[in-house]
Amino acid sequence: MKLIINADDFGFTKGNTEGIIEGHKKGIITSTTALCNMPYLEYGAKISKETTELGIGVHLNLTIGNSLTGGKTITKGGKVFLTKNEFYSSEDIILSEVETEFRAQIERFIQVFNRKPTHLDSHHGVHDRGEIYNITMKLSNEYGIPVRRYSAFKFVAGFYGETATIEVLKNIIKSNSEETGIELMTHPGYCDLELYNNSSYNVHRVKELYVLCSDEIKSFIKENSVELVHY
Repeated sequence: MKLIINADDFGFTKGNTEGIIEGHKKGIITSTTALCNMPYLEYGAKISKETTELGIGVHLNLTIGNSLTGGKTITKGGKVFLTKNEFYSSEDIILSEVETEFRAQIERFIQVFNRKPTHLDSHHGVHDRGEIYNITMKLSNEYGIPVRRYSAFKFVAGFYGETATIEVLKNIIKSNSEETGIELMTHPGYCDLELYNNSSYNVHRVKELYVLCSDEIKSFIKENSVELVHY
């Protein structure tokens, strides 16, 4: 079985970004997706230059930080994105604004990393909400890059919060052993003050990182002939 371990939220904060790189170098993280509107995107590109085996995609975002394009229906005052709850309850989202924003985030990735992203997924699952799905697939086809939940890899969740343990991770792998390939969503990282102040999911990220770097998990991966890959 081929296994993608994707770490969401690359570029969110300095510590969070450093933790993902650490999890790739010392653990089983094979892939990450970048928040291309966040201030540590360039820093992430810099510290990932030597990690040539780490796949890096775009974490399409409409619910945290500042918009790159200032669409009126996807922001407050043309700047800050709506919160998750505001976004999902809004009936006023103009789809053309979403497409413009998604395209700007992909183009910013290409500008900063000097290459195409390996794949697309999203923060809070916005990439396939209703008609936004059509926008995401249009961009996927245009740029020639796969999309989480719609690729050859079966998408798997369940490694989050109190369930982000060594035993749960082992069970996820064992229960999907008949699959050709799976992608597991994770949220590891170091919890710096900025992350602590801006995300309710903070200390748990360090716990995830511990599991993903544990010798027990690395031995389990090897013993069960799991091939670690990215998109």
